[in-house]
Amino acid sequence: MSPIIVRADEIEPVPWRNGGGVTRELLAWPDARDWSVRVSVADITASGPFSDFPGVERWFAVLAGGAVRLATAGMEPRQLDASQAALHRFSGDAPTYCTALGPATRDCNIMLRRAHGRLEQRPLAQCAELESRADAVGLFAADPVSVAQVGGEPWQLPAVTLAWWSNPRRAALRLRLAAPARRGWWIEVRKGAAPQD
Repeated sequence: MSPIIVRADEIEPVPWRNGGGVTRELLAWPDARDWSVRVSVADITASGPFSDFPGVERWFAVLAGGAVRLATAGMEPRQLDASQAALHRFSGDAPTYCTALGPATRDCNIMLRRAHGRLEQRPLAQCAELESRADAVGLFAADPVSVAQVGGEPWQLPAVTLAWWSNPRRAALRLRLAAPARRGWWIEVRKGAAPQD
C-alpha cells in the first residue's frame, strides 16, 4: 500500500476564508468538496480571528517562527510555540482569536468533521511504530523523518510533508520510524459518527 506524499512548499498558498492569512491545503479527504479530514499548513503574520468551522474538531501546532496565543471561547487561552510536541485541540464551532507574540509563524492545522467519523493523533516522539486498520492513516512530518512499512526499506519524508495512506479495505498497515523523530504526528481516521473523547 503506497501513500500519497504532499510537501507544503509545493502547494500554492490561498487566502483564509476570513482574509486573515494564507494556507496551503495538503489534503482534503476523501473528497475536496465534501471532506471528512483536512490537513493544511498556514502562515500567520499578524493577530486576528480564525475562520469559523461549525461541526469541525480542530488540532493546531506551531511548526516554525514565533509563538502565538490562542483564545477559544469556553477554554483557557493557550500559548503555543515550536518546542511543543503535542497538538492543541479546540472546537471549530467556538470563536478563536490568535495573538501573534513574535515573528511570523508557520502552523499545522488538522480538521475533522465530527459527523463523518473520529480522528486519533499522537506525537511521533512518543510512538516509533503504528499498527492500524483505520480507514486512513497519516504521518505529518514537522521535521525530516525516516519511515518504513514493516518489512520494507525506509524512505525519507522531508520536513513539513504529509504521507497519507487511504485504506478502504481496512487492511493491517504497520509503519515504523527508522530513527527517532523530534516532531510530527501519526493520524488515524475511522469513518462513521462517533463521540469524540
